[in-house]
Amino acid sequence: MATAQIKFISVTHLKKIIDGGEPVKLVDVRGSEEYAKEHIKGAMSIPLDSLDKAKQLFKGDDAIIVYCDSYVCSASTSAAKALAKMGFTNVRDYKGGLLEWKMNGFPTESL
Repeated sequence: MATAQIKFISVTHLKKIIDGGEPVKLVDVRGSEEYAKEHIKGAMSIPLDSLDKAKQLFKGDDAIIVYCDSYVCSASTSAAKALAKMGFTNVRDYKGGLLEWKMNGFPTESL
């Protein structure tokens, strides 16, 4: 599956979606330890190597946004491709990741 088929989302668009209360599944695809230390407020943890869980958690047309550390991390793009291959039709990749989110002063949380 070509990367061109994956839709990307900007930090401002993601913030608008979250603030507007749109029903979206925000998925942190980093490791569990990284997620526990800090993640975007409201995100759920599904590490890249555990993406099969998505089949039980989501419906095919759920809005799913995946992210990882930053632009240099390719895990979110890999996750978006894998989810699309599983049949999910509304997947977007937030490439800026946790780093860009924090640089904008947006809320994070820890476990």
